[in-house]
Amino acid sequence: MKIDFNAIAKEFAEGALVIKRVYLGVLKSNVYYPENDADEPIAVSGLLFAIKGKATFEFDDMVYVVEGGKAVNGAAGMRLRHCVEEDLEYALVHYELLAPNSATLSESDTPCHMTSYLMEYGDNPVMAEKLYLLNQAWNTPSDIALIRCKELFFGILHEMLSTAQAGRVQENRSEIDGMIAFIHRFYMENHSVESLAARCGMKAKRFSYLFNKYTGRFPIDYLIRHRLDRAKQLLASSDYAIVRVAESVGYSDTHYFGRLFKKYEGCSPGEYRSRLGNRPHLFR
Repeated sequence: MKIDFNAIAKEFAEGALVIKRVYLGVLKSNVYYPENDADEPIAVSGLLFAIKGKATFEFDDMVYVVEGGKAVNGAAGMRLRHCVEEDLEYALVHYELLAPNSATLSESDTPCHMTSYLMEYGDNPVMAEKLYLLNQAWNTPSDIALIRCKELFFGILHEMLSTAQAGRVQENRSEIDGMIAFIHRFYMENHSVESLAARCGMKAKRFSYLFNKYTGRFPIDYLIRHRLDRAKQLLASSDYAIVRVAESVGYSDTHYFGRLFKKYEGCSPGEYRSRLGNRPHLFR
């Protein structure tokens, strides 16, 4: 199951969070845990962050292999079983989250915090340090320390989601690199987000998100800017008529090309050419 990082972030950002308990401990591989034989569902939701070791967690019918650099979420009401393969050092945060409009969601729109999921954030020393600090703050007998707990918990969430999301983008790096090369080669042809996404075997929305995450621009904006860079090069280094320049970079409508050029460059193609005086120009 794919994880919607943005949905998780939105729920925690907009919901009313109460941290119920923070644990820092170890599950031993040679110890019997009576909860594995209990039929009672877990009473409160929890995020378990594995620091090192390895164990298998089963929430209802979903099974997750949890090891160092991974976090697993389990929701209140689920039946939990676990099997420890290597002593698992972990930090566990029990929480309640009242998400906005959660009462109006249908069963098919179950909030992320009411499901189980596994997230990988890798070997991240920042995460480990914040988890230790969170446990320390929780064990400080002060109401002010509770604010510190929330601060640290949200910092941990941000670090985990950002790292996991970046890892997901890297999985698709070769496809995005290939699409950038394709745009550079065939920029003068007609393209849409859908046609570009199809070449990568992705949905348009997913492709646009990953492309923007990787390049800092959405696909069509990237295409337009590349076309205009090529147009600027032609305007600066040749005497081609503007209509020819427009056509060569993929715009059959010269007026549209002119409006687009002015929008992005702040002047018309003719003004740009006059300003440079047909001198060769270097472009990044």
